[in-house]
Amino acid sequence: MAAPTATAIRAELEGYGISVTVLTDAWIERCRDEEIIPHVEDITRMAFSGETSVTEYYNGNGKSVLILNRRPVVAITNIQEVSSASVINLSTSVELISSEGILKVKTNYSEGVYGAIFRKGEKNIKVTYTYGYDDFPDDVSRAVRLLVCAKALALIGARTGGGSLTVQAYGRNYGEFGKYTDMRKELVHSAYSILRKRMSGVTGG
Repeated sequence: MAAPTATAIRAELEGYGISVTVLTDAWIERCRDEEIIPHVEDITRMAFSGETSVTEYYNGNGKSVLILNRRPVVAITNIQEVSSASVINLSTSVELISSEGILKVKTNYSEGVYGAIFRKGEKNIKVTYTYGYDDFPDDVSRAVRLLVCAKALALIGARTGGGSLTVQAYGRNYGEFGKYTDMRKELVHSAYSILRKRMSGVTGG
């Protein structure tokens, strides 16, 4: 599924009177591409606009499992144990669990015998790999749409007078986030609820 269009953003905000003359396609697309999508990719440690190659250094843990920082992992290009004395290529001894970004090492791959090859050390395991999606999964596309909507309401609310207003015999308080506080909170809450399953707190060393 592609990233949400400006038309889809306006449709999500039906009833708020946000037409093209109120909020241009250019503003919506700039907010989506320059602010929301980079933020979503940062908090999920995933790439949704194409596969990306990265080289990272990890601390060897003395175990047979190494958890990579980003996912889903498409392919492992190279894995090396780097020390002052030598460089050992581990590429042929590793099994990849793509969706979880996990490397599982075997001492004898053909017989399925696992061993602890990620020897302990500081930044001594160098991994080059490709990760990411060619396009947005449906749930991530919806989360992006909701977050752009929240930003759109913030902009429109600021234009029409945000904050608190009090006049004689009548009081109005928009809330801590200004106008549309409740709706904006709901949009952000819904978006993060969608993204939470992709926001793993476990990363490599």
